[in-house]
Amino acid sequence: MDSLTDPLSTYFYIILLLVLIDAIKIFIEIWNRPARRSFETDLSKVTVLIPTHNGRKVIRETLGDLIGKIPRERILVIDDGSTDGTSEILEELGVRFYRIPNMGKVSAINFGIHRVHTPYVLLLDDDTRLGNTHIPTSLLDTYDAVAFNVIPDRRSRYGPHGTWLMSCLQRYEYCKSMEIGRRFQDATASISCISGAVGLFKKERLQTFHHRHTGVWQGEDLQRTIIELLNDGNVVFVDEMVWTVVPDNLASLLQQRLLGWYPAHYHMFPSYIRLLFKRGSPWRLRYEMVYDIFLVLSEPFRFWSLLMLFWRGLWDELALLYMLYLLLEVYPFFIIQRRVDSGFRYLVLPLYPVFGLANAVLRVMAWFIWVYKRFVTGEMRPRTEKDRKWSRSPQT
Repeated sequence: MDSLTDPLSTYFYIILLLVLIDAIKIFIEIWNRPARRSFETDLSKVTVLIPTHNGRKVIRETLGDLIGKIPRERILVIDDGSTDGTSEILEELGVRFYRIPNMGKVSAINFGIHRVHTPYVLLLDDDTRLGNTHIPTSLLDTYDAVAFNVIPDRRSRYGPHGTWLMSCLQRYEYCKSMEIGRRFQDATASISCISGAVGLFKKERLQTFHHRHTGVWQGEDLQRTIIELLNDGNVVFVDEMVWTVVPDNLASLLQQRLLGWYPAHYHMFPSYIRLLFKRGSPWRLRYEMVYDIFLVLSEPFRFWSLLMLFWRGLWDELALLYMLYLLLEVYPFFIIQRRVDSGFRYLVLPLYPVFGLANAVLRVMAWFIWVYKRFVTGEMRPRTEKDRKWSRSPQT
């Protein structure tokens, strides 16, 4: 390639190094996955807590999966200032619920956990269906929290189209994270993020540590999990599939990641460092924190290198990088497809490297969103003590 003699091809080698690091991480995790956990279920110990805001379109099916398995008095919904008639569905179905002013998801959860009377709490999003999932209550005899195998729903639920290409790309992305990443961390009970879609917790620990949560919605699940780990908690993973709704078009995907997921990485960056150097942290957790820190620090170089390669029209290098990313995905892809059909199989595989690089660009752009929300609007500043006291008050 003549273009490789161009000084700007230095950017090609920067990305090549990052690809190599990604490849090493993936294959370490694939070849070091532990056996799947077994467990027993005792639903008498569980209250399901569901925060919702304008969830009318999805919550009926979510509750339908629960009613008949768990008594209605132990299905607790916190209606966080809905204006779409969500409460009418809750009244119709006869579950226990509270209506509160719109304070955000974190405050709704904090309000709810102080009204739970069972030892265990299943936190559940209003768009997450359990189906035939078994709740691993026996694991909390030994551990402190449990993450589930969260998969995007293939059904169309009042708008989101679970069979569209955008949804299928995310299905593979989720499956790869669960089947490879979370199973790898499970070996040392050090899952670093229990999905906000669903998680099983000890009520006592949620109540004890709730005030340590900054109250920021972005990454609230990531922060809740890290609080568990910083307080000597053990977090495990079970291969019980639950079904959630994901964005089905580009605009909603950008909104989810730019305004929600990726600013959370910058918000939680100090906690990554604390976990890395915390005495007694399992090595797989330290390994994950090293990678998260590396990701935050290296993404600007990946972004700038891509930009320069495009700007100079170095298409040979870009084509080679694409092929390397594609090669990196082949083995994980076929491992995933044995268990869960992503849909659009032969489009998902060639498109996923582009999808992954686009996410890298979004992570860099999210830094500016975080700065704006942290220092201009204050949206990503910690809640005040007054806010935290409100969530514990006996309001109805």
